[in-house]
Amino acid sequence: MISVFLALKMVTKVVGVFPLARLHYMKVKEASYTTLLMATGLTFGTISALYGLQNGIIDQNQYTVLVSVVFLSAFVPTLIAQKFFQPTIEMMHAWGHLYRRRLGRLSVEDVDTEVEGEVAKVGKTDRDMFGGVYENN
Repeated sequence: MISVFLALKMVTKVVGVFPLARLHYMKVKEASYTTLLMATGLTFGTISALYGLQNGIIDQNQYTVLVSVVFLSAFVPTLIAQKFFQPTIEMMHAWGHLYRRRLGRLSVEDVDTEVEGEVAKVGKTDRDMFGGVYENN
């Protein structure tokens, strides 16, 4: 019973989060990492199960199943994300730069500025910093 509910919760998490991560210009690996780390429902699931138990809506066995699923749906995906999908810090910075550029909202880090005749190396291009990892993808 726990595994069925856990699988259902994971499917709904993927359906709800992964497309939005891809919509925000994340590559598959980064979108998968983000999806797996979304611990949606950990607090709400635990509190609502406790409410149901205290008010006689569910019994102790149902409460145990629900809390187990809620806990496992946060814990197991986090382990998988850290082991198989964790992006490098450079990749996340490249994604942030690309996201801000596509939104048209560049930050100070993204803009080349001149300081007394020297070009500051604050706003390197994607190709300069990350070998074109996120360039126009």
